[in-house]
Amino acid sequence: FEQLCINFSNERLQHRYVLDNFRAVKEEYTAEGIDIFDFSMVDNSGVLKLLEGKLGLITSLNEECMRPQGNPGSFVYKLKMLHSDSKHLLVDRLQEHCEFGISHFAGAVTYDATEFLKSNADLTPK
Repeated sequence: FEQLCINFSNERLQHRYVLDNFRAVKEEYTAEGIDIFDFSMVDNSGVLKLLEGKLGLITSLNEECMRPQGNPGSFVYKLKMLHSDSKHLLVDRLQEHCEFGISHFAGAVTYDATEFLKSNADLTPK
């Protein structure tokens, strides 16, 4: 879970960097009639949509934590069903029922969601 949070933060930083640098340069070059490289190579908005979109991973995880019978297998199943068309969600038949992969900007990562609900529960200390 912690690695997913770190990778999510990195995706946000990458997106901010792209917005601040490449888009401004692209607009300037386009206005001057200069050809520029394919911007989609550095655009990670698809990964962010998978992670934080309306029905993204974070929302699904929070919803599964709220369910009395919520479990990691159900969370991963819903994630795979909701995002079956996403090129950023990596589904492999050899994965365990609590595993899924994400094609991050920096590369593919496989996650084991066994402890995700427990880590995301936000329980207050007693």
